[in-house]
Amino acid sequence: MSKLLERDVWAMDRCAGCGLCIATCSKGMLHWDGEGGHPARETRQKTIGLTTIPLDSCTFCEVFCEETCPRLHEWEGLAARRVVSARTKGVTDSGEVNEVIKNLLIAALSTGLIDGAIMNCMDGWTMQPQAKVLTRVEEVADCLGMEGLWVPTLDVLNEAVYQRKLRRIAVIGPPCASEAIRTLLASQDERLNPYKEAIALRVAVFCTGVYYPSSVLQFLVEMVGVSRHDMKRIYTSPRDKELRVVLWNDSTKTVPLAKIERYTRPGCASCDDFLGESADIGVGKVGAKDGHSTLITRSEVGDLCLQNALDFGLLDVVEEVDDQALTRAKEEKERRDRAEAFDGLMLMMLDALREPRRRQEVKEQFVRLYEVDRMPERAEEGQRYDPCAGCQG
Repeated sequence: MSKLLERDVWAMDRCAGCGLCIATCSKGMLHWDGEGGHPARETRQKTIGLTTIPLDSCTFCEVFCEETCPRLHEWEGLAARRVVSARTKGVTDSGEVNEVIKNLLIAALSTGLIDGAIMNCMDGWTMQPQAKVLTRVEEVADCLGMEGLWVPTLDVLNEAVYQRKLRRIAVIGPPCASEAIRTLLASQDERLNPYKEAIALRVAVFCTGVYYPSSVLQFLVEMVGVSRHDMKRIYTSPRDKELRVVLWNDSTKTVPLAKIERYTRPGCASCDDFLGESADIGVGKVGAKDGHSTLITRSEVGDLCLQNALDFGLLDVVEEVDDQALTRAKEEKERRDRAEAFDGLMLMMLDALREPRRRQEVKEQFVRLYEVDRMPERAEEGQRYDPCAGCQG
């Protein structure tokens, strides 16, 4: 397995939790161990007589986990092509994010633009989110959907590609899932072509962070007093800073997101994409007209998918969008970009302890981030060095 993945992603709590490394691991060594912050590596042993020898099954590996990890690659956001407020038409009349996405997929399935979708759904019995491969309109329509609760979306990619033999797959999930697919599609390794050739569409749900579902469910049962049997759907509303629980009697209970912040996946702190800037289509509530969801297309495929849903009469759109709200979201991204740069500086400093040749690179990064004239080599003889001297806070 890639030492780079262990050192720069797992050890730094930067794992996106998308599941792509598990799907592409050619030796099947990675798996989720409960709700851990990152995948676990399977330990295998071989017994010869009375001797048990640990095996390193990752020796001579192609390290697809490194090739496809979205945290080991940086991308500029794709430019927005069309920004609208969308609402469903036809059988349903709703401005909810999940309903808008489902109508996009139903229209795409009906016209053959896609032949299946990987989508995060909620199990109606256990209320646990899970990624599913959906190939029929009825399956998409019945998907309860979920927003804000963590599920490794791309865990089921092998099922879609190798078991279902799908060749035009739509992947719907948080922005990190679209970043992972973008990383996969950019790979020059021909051995990843079966995945690359099968993915046709990326749809991202606006996201400020996802929460561990089991912990959230336990909180709702113990602290809010809601029985699991009464829950119909759970989702977060970042715009209103609320977790919402829809009950089977159609009533809704809300919980401030501040009360469940401790259940956020650690890797979300490293995310710099709120609006799905690596996806063909981004959908969310930020900036939307009342009763609508904001829909942003960023590619020709995204434009085609949106127009297809409009032609089918499944969506209604208006140009009314709060651009300032979207700008504020991008500014938050820039702040996280800077935090990510400081994480990188720390890694560079650790490397420089082992490799003196990298020290100049560390100095240059230090100067750029702290905006100082130079990085002091040492204090003057007999004087105590104050690292905060001259700092602008």
